[in-house]
Amino acid sequence: MADDVTGNVSGPQLVASPAVLPKVAMVEPYWDFWESSVAYDLRADRAELGVRVRAALDVEWVAPDQADAILVLQTMATPPAWTLAALGDLPLVVWAAHRGATPGERFDHAAITTEGATVGTPMLTSLLVREGRPFELVLGRIDDPAASDAVAAALRAAVAARRLARARIGRVGPPLPGYDCVDGDAALLRDGLGVELVAVEPAELTALYGAVAPDRVRALEAETRATYDVRVEGEGLERSLRAACALDDLVARHGLDAGALNCHVPEIRLGPEIGIAPCFALGRSTSRGVPWTCVGDVLTAVAMLATTLLGGASQYHELEAVDYATGELVLASSGEFDLRLAPDATPALVANDWFAGDPCTGACACFAAPAGPATLLAFAQAEGANRFVVADGAFTGRAFPATGTANGAFRFAGGLPAWTAWCRAGANHHSSATPGAHGPAVQSLGRFLDVEVHRV
Repeated sequence: MADDVTGNVSGPQLVASPAVLPKVAMVEPYWDFWESSVAYDLRADRAELGVRVRAALDVEWVAPDQADAILVLQTMATPPAWTLAALGDLPLVVWAAHRGATPGERFDHAAITTEGATVGTPMLTSLLVREGRPFELVLGRIDDPAASDAVAAALRAAVAARRLARARIGRVGPPLPGYDCVDGDAALLRDGLGVELVAVEPAELTALYGAVAPDRVRALEAETRATYDVRVEGEGLERSLRAACALDDLVARHGLDAGALNCHVPEIRLGPEIGIAPCFALGRSTSRGVPWTCVGDVLTAVAMLATTLLGGASQYHELEAVDYATGELVLASSGEFDLRLAPDATPALVANDWFAGDPCTGACACFAAPAGPATLLAFAQAEGANRFVVADGAFTGRAFPATGTANGAFRFAGGLPAWTAWCRAGANHHSSATPGAHGPAVQSLGRFLDVEVHRV
């Protein structure tokens, strides 16, 4: 592999599916009991606060029966039982919201009413705690961007929890023999998290591969040449494109949100029909928001779906080696990728040298993660329970182009001791890597799902 295969050059960008806005309903508790304490229309005043909040948050406002989460805008003291009855079973974010910044000497009965979020909120949250119902809580002024950002982040985690708890993860074939570390307890996933594993025979992917029309392959080829610096041609590229179309069809047929595939079986890589490792197919789907793992790793599929739902990337990877001089760990894969790892790069599409000994070699993307804050997320099952293992850190910007795959260097915020804590918490050798500091969001996700989170 040539040393210049970094992919970090200007050029055509990823053609990604459009972002889906969180679907949120807002509940605005109100009590006319206090109307006589103010000299103006209290109901209209509270409604105006709601209008400002709707304008400030980038969500899709919907009715409760269409929502994935509820925002409770608590601005005054109200009977909490009334509010509780309106909340249903959706994930909750409570905003104890104020308009004023500082109570002055003229702080009076009217101000106590209009600035009473710190009275009304514990009235409600005490009942939520009593019922064991999870929620996220934000205290802040309506016109404070930091408060709005915190509410938006909490809503993203709430919606992610709702969607993850209803997710369908395809399992194409069994895990690689002996790879018990990537296998998961389907009942524990279903009962403890809400995730359904959908068993798919590898032969089904083979049949879909054979049914792909030539015009679809040509359309995908045009998309690919506009997105990548294509350096692989011929049969390997052709089979990679056809496999990507087949994987799209599999996702659509079964309504999958993510998947775990073991390609090292006669029906896929080791057979005459597909005959390649379909890493390009997995990476393209992952880059478009439906993440896939290889070797049947259902645990990491959960982690990758979680980081995707939280608004990040989901780069499937291993931590290959340590640079003891710098504290960096080499991050790479055997061909799987997520273009969101480096959204400003034009990746090189190259022959997958990991499988160069095969009769036909498929394509994969080679590019490097740019420097910046980063997060690793693993999913584990330990002691009869599900858990997330999350690591704060950074991509250093160092590249390893000779790996021939998506790559980078990650440094744990806690240094190399954090790697040992990562292992002790139950993470296997794969996890999801994403730019950005997503540790707090994962903790919020864990609270909503009642899943423990180990942060290292």
